[in-house]
Amino acid sequence: MNIHPENEDALLGNLFAGGNSPTANPNGYNGSPLAAFQMDRQSERIGVIALFLFAIGNSTQLSGLSTPPSASQVAAANPTGNAAAMRDVFYTSKSFGFRFVRPSGYTIVPTQKLSGQPTPVEVLEIWNQADYLNPNDLPESPPIISITVYNNSQKLPLARWKGQLSRNDDRPLTVAGQQAIAYTSTGLYESDNVLFSSRDNGYVFRLQVGYINKNDRIRQVFQQVVSTFTFDILNPSQPISQWRIDYSNLQNFLNRRNWQAADLETRGIIFRLAGTEGDLLFDSKTVLAQLPCEDLRNIDRLWSTASQKRFGYSAQQRIWQQINPRTNNSKQRVERFGQVVGWRRNAPLPENNPVGMELAGTQWRLDTELNYTANAPVGHFPWVGVSSTRLSDYLSERSSGCGSCTIDAMNLASDRFNDYLPALFTRLKVCRIS
Repeated sequence: MNIHPENEDALLGNLFAGGNSPTANPNGYNGSPLAAFQMDRQSERIGVIALFLFAIGNSTQLSGLSTPPSASQVAAANPTGNAAAMRDVFYTSKSFGFRFVRPSGYTIVPTQKLSGQPTPVEVLEIWNQADYLNPNDLPESPPIISITVYNNSQKLPLARWKGQLSRNDDRPLTVAGQQAIAYTSTGLYESDNVLFSSRDNGYVFRLQVGYINKNDRIRQVFQQVVSTFTFDILNPSQPISQWRIDYSNLQNFLNRRNWQAADLETRGIIFRLAGTEGDLLFDSKTVLAQLPCEDLRNIDRLWSTASQKRFGYSAQQRIWQQINPRTNNSKQRVERFGQVVGWRRNAPLPENNPVGMELAGTQWRLDTELNYTANAPVGHFPWVGVSSTRLSDYLSERSSGCGSCTIDAMNLASDRFNDYLPALFTRLKVCRIS
């Protein structure tokens, strides 16, 4: 994701009058706006779990693997202790090559009727899900977040795109690597606004949120959208078939040894490569078989170089190949791999876990239990599981009438590995990554 330096993260929380964003956590993934709005729901994470090296056959160890970390190291591996800071549910634009994290409890709706002067080329509305599902219960249109895209073929300066009801309180910042201005405006509601250009200055983006009270939660959700907004495509003006992934964020995270942010960014890249039509959750075999080899090699090269070959697809493939000949049982092979790379737990997940009692019994670790240090087992990253935030989303959908969401969450937390891992290693073999 596009995470700003620590001083800019603190700046974002004070861009607008009355801002109440908590201070960023400098020890973890630098996304305090992303974490802030769910801090009141934070549960104590399970930290006392010892990773162990799985012995195969007659106590024969796989070569090149490290001694598993102690329980105290595992407890310290995730300094944020907050699943919201690792949210990996993304919205990806098929028109302008941007990406941001979908806020929990909100629905993203493209606007069909485009109006106004100048007329935008695209508008996304981000609604509180309860408001969106029950519009007839509302006395008037509620405050929402919007992302509006304008054609800027004349290369006008950002200030020229401010509306008539905007205040003269411009403040500079950086969004998605671009110079931006933040300002407030009035109207039906008070609003926070951020303006910035695309990389080629051909388009201008306005991110806006309306609110009633300065402490409204929607303002923190808006900060999440702004802080996670990134241009993840280098050439969005080209046809989608010719798009190239921007790996600069992943490289920056890896250069700083921020394994947690790098792992999250890798999931964002894979999600982009899969496309909006690809179902990585429930049809991983089909999707993985179509991932471009060039991009898989790029991801592997960056991880392998930064970790001195400790992490990356090559390290994982070598482990898989060593396990592979020892059993014809696919499920056992997957579980052995998970134990070796530190993705499996010694004891089943208890009922009082951070996500929900429905997941009790799985022996696959949650992302909040991974070891985000250089001492993690060989092959520990990139992780291929489904995040706690996504699992929580599924369980919360039950209140909206989703009858299969509990079973879906249980499957994604454990059985999905049995399909995903063999499909991944088959693709890596085709791509000659080892």
